Amino acid sequence: MPGEVRAELLLTPFIGAAFGDGVAQAPKLDVGASVGWMGTVIGVEVDVSHRPGFYGVTDVPDFLLGESSVTTVMFNGLVGVPFGGLGRLRPYGAAGAGWVRARIGGDSGFIRANEGSVGFNVGGGLLSMVTDHLGVRGDVRYFRSLRVLDGESEFFNLGNEKLSFWRATAGLTIRF
Repeated sequence: MPGEVRAELLLTPFIGAAFGDGVAQAPKLDVGASVGWMGTVIGVEVDVSHRPGFYGVTDVPDFLLGESSVTTVMFNGLVGVPFGGLGRLRPYGAAGAGWVRARIGGDSGFIRANEGSVGFNVGGGLLSMVTDHLGVRGDVRYFRSLRVLDGESEFFNLGNEKLSFWRATAGLTIRF
């Protein structure tokens, strides 16, 4: 029945952008996917994303920094109430914890770091099902590591703050 709200398995590949202090504003996209289960109101998901070229350190030359990236793996709780005649629109909130890994350097950089930390995220979005099995999803979340990921070398220290940033994404949702 089209208007019936039921437990659903959702797969959402997405693209997006990270923003905030210290995030490079270069035209590089976040890529990732989430897979989750959603009941009538409450659900769970695993959200995985990767952002190449994450750090935007303006006072460090590119040849010293090399490549950088941030990868997140989060386990989230979801709360969302469908509305509309067929229940095809669902605003939702998401919050959870997981792992944040920052990588700096590589073959081309003098500054090297490959560090991880437990972190958390909180945010929300809107899921709009276009058909019974396909929809689109927009999402904005705040991410923060619980310890400092500093990327030290003998010449530079990239900071002594916990990694934090916002991420906005859009994706295609497949409902099973």
